[in-house]
Amino acid sequence: MDRARELAGRYVGRPGVIGIYLVGSASRPFRDRISDYDLEVALDDASYEQTPFEERHVFALEEGPPRRVDHEFYLRPWSELRAMEGSTLDLDHYPFQHAVILYDPQGKLADLFPRLAALPPEVREVRVTVHYLETMFALGRAAKCLDRGNDLATRLVLGEGAVALVKLLAVVCGAWAPTRHWAAEELRLLGVPEGILTAIGDLLAAPSSEGIKGLRAALHAWLDAQDLTLHHDRMGLIRWAFLTPEGKAAFRTWGAR
Repeated sequence: MDRARELAGRYVGRPGVIGIYLVGSASRPFRDRISDYDLEVALDDASYEQTPFEERHVFALEEGPPRRVDHEFYLRPWSELRAMEGSTLDLDHYPFQHAVILYDPQGKLADLFPRLAALPPEVREVRVTVHYLETMFALGRAAKCLDRGNDLATRLVLGEGAVALVKLLAVVCGAWAPTRHWAAEELRLLGVPEGILTAIGDLLAAPSSEGIKGLRAALHAWLDAQDLTLHHDRMGLIRWAFLTPEGKAAFRTWGAR
C-alpha cells in the first residue's frame, strides 16, 4: 500500500478530485510480480469534462524483463460511479468488494463503495437459478457435442458453461462474480472447494463424458452442503425459465451476453 499511496500522491489535492482508490490484483492477496497498480481517480463531472482525453487514462511501462505495465491511472466522473449502483454488470461491482481507498477527504467513496459491493439477496436468489440452469444446459450440450465428435463445439460450449459456473459459485457465496483471469483465486478465497476448481480445469483441458458427470456430481454435492435445493426440481426451474415472465426477464438480465 505504501507504493500505491505514493503513486496516488500526484492527484491528491488537485481541483475536482473527489477521491482515489486502488483496484485489481494489487488490492488482493494474490498479487504477483507481474501485477500492476490499477488506480482510479474520481472527479466531479465538470472537472472530468475539462480533462483532455489523453489524461483520462495514463500508464507507465516497465521494460523488464518481463515488459509490463507498472501502474495506470483511470479517471472516472462521479456521476458514472454513482450510476453503477444500479448496474447489472459484475464488473461494475466486483472491484468495489475489495477496493482500497487511498484518498477520500469528504468520505464520499467510503459511503458509496459498500453499496456498490453488496450483492442484494433478491439478486443472489435469481442469479443462482439462472447460472445453475446455464451451467446444466452447457454441460448437457457439451455431452452431445462429444458424442458427435465435434471438438471445437465441445470446447466452446464448455467454456460458456465454465463462465456460468464461476458466476454461480460466486453468487452462492454472496459475491459478485470475479473477473475471469482471477476467477480461481477469488473462488478459493470465497471457500469454494479445490476439487470443484480442479474438475473445471480438467474438463476444459480434456473434455470427456466422465468429466462432465463428475463435475455435475461435485456441484450438486456442494449445493446440498450450502443448503440449496433448487437442483432437486430441474423441471420446475426449466418451466420457470421458459414459461414465466419472471424467468424470461431473469435470463434477459442475468443470462449470458
